[in-house]
Parts: sequence; structure tokens; C-alpha cells
Amino acid sequence: MLPRAAAALLTPLAAAALALAPSPALAHDALTGSDPEDGQTLDSVPEEVVLTFSNAPMEGGSGSAVVVTGPDEETTYEEGEPTFDGTDVSVGLRTLDQAGEYTIGFRVVSSDGHPIQDTLTFSVTEEAVAAAAPESAPEETAPEEEAATGAAEEETAGEPAGEAPADEAAAAEEVSPVALAVLAVVAVGGVAAVVLVAVRMRKRSGAGRE
Repeated sequence: MLPRAAAALLTPLAAAALALAPSPALAHDALTGSDPEDGQTLDSVPEEVVLTFSNAPMEGGSGSAVVVTGPDEETTYEEGEPTFDGTDVSVGLRTLDQAGEYTIGFRVVSSDGHPIQDTLTFSVTEEAVAAAAPESAPEETAPEEEAATGAAEEETAGEPAGEAPADEAAAAEEVSPVALAVLAVVAVGGVAAVVLVAVRMRKRSGAGRE
């Protein structure tokens, strides 16, 4: 009889104690995956980094960042701010130009307000870097000046033989009056000299006959 009475009294007390006991703390959001994966070696250069969490992090949370550092531990390759899409947080990358191990450092705010931060790594092969390198622009076969000169020469070669270029014809038409006067004086002087010589020769021939 006594044990039953004690059990009846203890049961409500035990239920009250369980009700008042603090519930286990809710688990914080955790990283569940990434692309590239942690420790992965890539044969092609990635264009972005994607981090996947167990719950959607707080978008635009204070201090949220994703930083991708190259093998030299100085150059960073992330481009722009992180993008939040449900449980995924991503960031674009500039072209990776170093072979070796890259480090992804991230910090986001969990859905319960708790900050989450950690680092991951991935590696890129030399072949992947070489394949992603931008191709150099081909050199011009000839400068623009040479091209223009060639076009002018082709036009000149296409003109009929014996015809003076338009510039020369225009120059001939533009002979100054002074030049024409000089030419006229020279011509008159030449004719007078010829006449004078002829007269003298006649005089000498006449005197010889006498």
C-alpha cells in the first residue's frame, strides 16, 4: 500500500520536472557540400564557387563573405558579392591563372543568427590553367598606312598609259602669264638672231663677188 502511494505522489513531480527541464539547444546550420568539393583536384577552371548549407543562411547578414585565394596566398579571385539562393551561397570567379591549391574562406550568418565560418581547398592543374588562358590577338599583317599606300598604287596602276594624272594636267593649265611672256621673249630673240646671221652672210657673199 505504501509503495503505491509514494509512486502516485512522485509521478506528478516527475512530469513537472520534465516539463521544466530546458530543451536541447537547436543545432546551428552547417555546411553540407560545396562545388568544387573540399580537397578536389580540377582538370578545368571553375567559373564560380557554390556553398550548400543545411538551412538557408540569412541573406545579406552582417559580415557575410566568400574569399578565394590563389596558391601564392595573396591573389584573390572572387568577383562581386556572394549570392544567396535558398540553402546555396555562391560567388563568381575571375579566370584562375595559377596552378596549385586554392583556398575558399567563407563566413555567413546561420538562420538562427549564429555566424558560421570555415575554409575549404581545391586544386587546379597546369593543363586546366593553360586551357583557360585567353588567346593572344593575331598580329596585323600590315599597318594601316601600308594598306592605304597599296590602295593608292593600285589606283595609279589602273590609269591608261599616256594619260597624265589629273594633278599634272591641272598644273599645266595653271601656267602663269609671266612664264608665257618669258617664253615669248626668248622665242622672238631667237628669230631675230637667225635673221641677223642670215643678213650678215648675204652681205659677205655679195662683197666676195665684187
